[in-house]
Amino acid sequence: MSISAYITSYNKGKYLSKAIESILSQSLKPNELIIVDDFSSDESKLIIESFKNRYPNIIKTVFNPSNYGVTKSRNIAITKCSSNIITYLDADDYFLPNKLESEFNLISKNDKVRCVFSNVLYLDKNGNENGFFADKNDQPAEGNILVESFVRSYNVQSGRNIHFEMFYKTAASEIGYYDERIKIWEDWDFRIRMSKNNNYAYCPKVNSVYRDIKDGLSKSDIKLHYREQVKIYNNNKLLLNDLSSKEKDLIKNRIFSQIKYFFELIFLNRSEKYDFINKIYYSLDFFRTFKTIKTMKYLIKLYLGKIK
Repeated sequence: MSISAYITSYNKGKYLSKAIESILSQSLKPNELIIVDDFSSDESKLIIESFKNRYPNIIKTVFNPSNYGVTKSRNIAITKCSSNIITYLDADDYFLPNKLESEFNLISKNDKVRCVFSNVLYLDKNGNENGFFADKNDQPAEGNILVESFVRSYNVQSGRNIHFEMFYKTAASEIGYYDERIKIWEDWDFRIRMSKNNNYAYCPKVNSVYRDIKDGLSKSDIKLHYREQVKIYNNNKLLLNDLSSKEKDLIKNRIFSQIKYFFELIFLNRSEKYDFINKIYYSLDFFRTFKTIKTMKYLIKLYLGKIK
């Protein structure tokens, strides 16, 4: 078995060299490194070409002719991977030296495991340590983690998400890769579908570093966040059919709370043009998504001004 690693990047020239070097310096070398640049306007292309010239037998490059977005860029990278095992990295993060080796040892020695994830160190915007995915006493979810993936809660005190899994390429192809209809939250959707029929294993070693510098939830993006989360929930509801009633209720209640947060921001935004029509449109959409008495009672409270 061999390993392909990929990086997707858009205007991350400031961090890109660190990311690339962290893969090339692994204790277990990848068979190849795929770098997909999504039409960056900074110095990224020069940096990538420099590494390509130095490591022509390992690095394969793709320069998108326009800005495709992260979802399509991830699919381009995965389809370019020739190995049967894949892992990935965002251009502003980096791996620690034993990431590939420790995860490969887990995935290659257990026939029931098709995906592996590890502990992660977080850095704040100033480069200071900002906690870990899992603490020493945590026991992150393993095996069938569909429920945990749906609610984005993995039995860790940090409440953080998992990052940079290692998985079989066939597992990704069986679920149709990333859904290119989804503009953001694409990793959440991918992980839900991946976890339906594939067991996960957890490596307690800190193998990656994630920078907490991703773009925040700006007001201009609230509708997009709402729409994409509704889309992901609706697209994947059928995966809940064979779960227990307790598991279904847990997921539905948690998703209701998550989507409600964005719906409220839209509903209570009084600066919105065509404010009343906007409220009606999103209220109907919100009700259609959940169709429960709980949803109706909540909407009535909103319209009566009891939620501010």
